[in-house]
Amino acid sequence: MKFLPLTAVLIVISLLLGCGAGHPKLMSIAVSPATATATSSPQGTVGYSATGTFDNKTSRTLTVADGLTWKSSNTAMATIDSTGTATCITPGAVTITASAPADLQLTVNNSVQNTSPTVNGTASLTCN
Repeated sequence: MKFLPLTAVLIVISLLLGCGAGHPKLMSIAVSPATATATSSPQGTVGYSATGTFDNKTSRTLTVADGLTWKSSNTAMATIDSTGTATCITPGAVTITASAPADLQLTVNNSVQNTSPTVNGTASLTCN
């Protein structure tokens, strides 16, 4: 009976670690290139990447597997796909936003809805 409380504590710790507790938290996202220009006729493209910086001072490239999503501020001027490739459609300026959950560990390879705060990074795209 003396080992029952210890066993319960070990189970709780295992569950917390398995749920992402103790993993680095995403603090910021840098989008590269920060500014870009492409033609709208013919439709030019720009490839963007997102680098995440974590609370343990490490950084790495983020991907769709991390929950990374891309958005254009005006899809009539430029679109962006899930891989970060933006396509100019008409002349104008748009903001490209990369977003990912702060706690990436909840997103990777499971169907659990990640409810952690979202971290964003932005870049500008000018379509000529």
